[in-house]
Amino acid sequence: MTTTVTDSPVIDPITLAIKANRLDSITREMTNTMIRTARSTTMAARDFSCSITSADHQLLSAPGGIPVHVYGSSLVAEAMVNMHPDFTEGDCFLHNDPYMGNTHAADHTFLVPVFHRGRHVFTAIAKAHQVDCGDSEPTTYMPAARDVYHEGALIFPAVRIQRDYEDVKDVVRMCEKRIRAFDTWYGDYLASLGAVRLAEKRLHEFCESFDNDDELDAFVEAWLDYGERMAAASIAKLPAGTHKVQTQMDAFPGLPDGLPLQADIEVLPDEGRVIVDLRDNPDCTPTGLNLTEASSMNAAVTAVLMVLNTDAESTTLHVPNNSGSHRRIEVLVRENCVVGIPRHPASCSVATRTVTDRVAGMILAGFAEMTADGIAAAEPPLGCPPHEGVIAGVDPRRDEDFIFQVFSGSSGGPATADADGWLSFATIMGGGLPLIDSSEIVEQRYPLIVWQRATVWPDSEGAGHNRGATGTSSAYGPRYAVATSSYYMDGVDNRPKGVRGGQEASGPEAWRIGPGGRSEQIHDNVASVDLQRFDAIVSHGSGAGGYGDPLLREPERVLEDVIDEYISVGRAREAYGVVLAGDPTRWETLSVDIDATAALRTSLRAGTVSADAGRHPEVLTAWWPEAS
Repeated sequence: MTTTVTDSPVIDPITLAIKANRLDSITREMTNTMIRTARSTTMAARDFSCSITSADHQLLSAPGGIPVHVYGSSLVAEAMVNMHPDFTEGDCFLHNDPYMGNTHAADHTFLVPVFHRGRHVFTAIAKAHQVDCGDSEPTTYMPAARDVYHEGALIFPAVRIQRDYEDVKDVVRMCEKRIRAFDTWYGDYLASLGAVRLAEKRLHEFCESFDNDDELDAFVEAWLDYGERMAAASIAKLPAGTHKVQTQMDAFPGLPDGLPLQADIEVLPDEGRVIVDLRDNPDCTPTGLNLTEASSMNAAVTAVLMVLNTDAESTTLHVPNNSGSHRRIEVLVRENCVVGIPRHPASCSVATRTVTDRVAGMILAGFAEMTADGIAAAEPPLGCPPHEGVIAGVDPRRDEDFIFQVFSGSSGGPATADADGWLSFATIMGGGLPLIDSSEIVEQRYPLIVWQRATVWPDSEGAGHNRGATGTSSAYGPRYAVATSSYYMDGVDNRPKGVRGGQEASGPEAWRIGPGGRSEQIHDNVASVDLQRFDAIVSHGSGAGGYGDPLLREPERVLEDVIDEYISVGRAREAYGVVLAGDPTRWETLSVDIDATAALRTSLRAGTVSADAGRHPEVLTAWWPEAS
């Protein structure tokens, strides 16, 4: 119900909630459309996001959207208007320009302006990571790219791809000549287009549910104001202060000493504001690691919103994800900065991963250390190891090239004050939303064998009162002919750290298994590995940091972790000070030796005995057949 005060519509709380949820239902229907109609494994794994912005480019709805995709929706919507002031109904725009508000070139963003009674009222947005974007190498991630020319991606600065609801064939033909596996790309194009056109139809119906245009505008304003009020109220509960947080990336090609990163955080609870200053970071690097404006701001906003929504007792978000709540999070960036606004021709090929994971992780962990116990989380998993690699080669069955990104495993999530980490978390900038793909479908569509899929990698967790999740192990290789797996890793040397006494986790690992089960570890952080027929590449995903002193973890929970094979008996003793009685090969015989555990924990606290990581990872090859 609405009331009128001095001729200005006022949206009552019940109506506001109903309308906001209806808007979210439209975005969820877009998401469902893409999942059910897309063609690539990338889309099946949900490496895409849908959102809706207002006519003045304010984010209104993005339920289920990947954080690194959707927080910057305002920037891409604004770019559409700036590039095409003559936009009209029936238009659709393709935008992947990293220098104009997009995340990176591999994220093709489709934008449809929605009109009601001849007035632009919303913009429907579908952003999806592509199987190929025209890069000079058969991958969509090029961390070693010296610049955008070396990267080679096709760049579309808000190019009109439909006019009067019809394709602009010239643009589609450009993609056909430069994008590998064009048929797959075109299938995903149709899925994205279907999603934004469906949203256009649903938004017309949504607009008709208001009595007039003034009431529609009042809803938009009220929804954003609600987000702002909730953010301010949550910030008011935080302690005031200024804090510097830092992290260090591993060495990368072109960066032999790695990359130091930092942020200055200022919490102003009386003003209901948080300021994150990212300007004191290195200039853009001659690599593909540079962040875009969208991914820089997304990384900071992601971490702060996670902090503000920390509440073990709540089943819903306190602070909604819209531009209203973002008003209270001021992110300061500068031009030509690796965490800022890139200057052409700096490459931003991997702007959605690695540096963003580091930046969001250090802010999240920084809040955990600088506030009262019960806030934020440990450092998240790092790297994009082979279980998320891009696989390319020639399928001899069809005598045609293939390229796709596999999602055969995951990395573990960070521990919080309230819970252990989430096993299938994958990445902080993915918000735990990406899915592991179907091995059966992968093997049907591509000349690949998935030998192992997302099994727990024991002892890779960050120990703590609440432990970080372990990484997972997976293995795959070509069935018929040579194929290449391209991937990159971080956190091998500078591992995900724990907070408030929690321990660091294991970083990612990559191994190659050849004929007869012979294994060798691949130490290059950035690699394109050629795999012969029946070779396999084994991927161990990163674990995540622990929260709180592991010697305070309840022994019964440690026993459960041993039974569930998250940790070994040796690690229970060495990291958690828990002594187990019984036969380690028969879980039903295991029990906690209470007296021995108390004595060991006393000794560990006193430092009279040493505790090591207790990690002795092995590459299991018992399942590996002889090559034939």
